Amino acid sequence: MDKILAILILGMGLTGALLMILVTQWFNSPVGNVLKIMTAVSALLFIGFAVSVRIVRRRFDAENGR
Repeated sequence: MDKILAILILGMGLTGALLMILVTQWFNSPVGNVLKIMTAVSALLFIGFAVSVRIVRRRFDAENGR
C-alpha cells in the first residue's frame, strides 16, 4: 500500500510540474488550441491524481486503524 501511495504522489507531482510548464506557454502561444487542450487535460489529470491520493490515504488509514 505504501508503494501505491508513493506512486500516486509522484504522479501528482509530475502532473503539477507539467501543468506549470504548460500554463506559462498558454499566453502568446504559437500553437494555439492544441496547447490549450493539453493544458486543460493536464489540469484534469492533476485533479484526478489529487482525488485518488486522498482516497488511497483514507483507505490506508482505515487499514492501519488510524
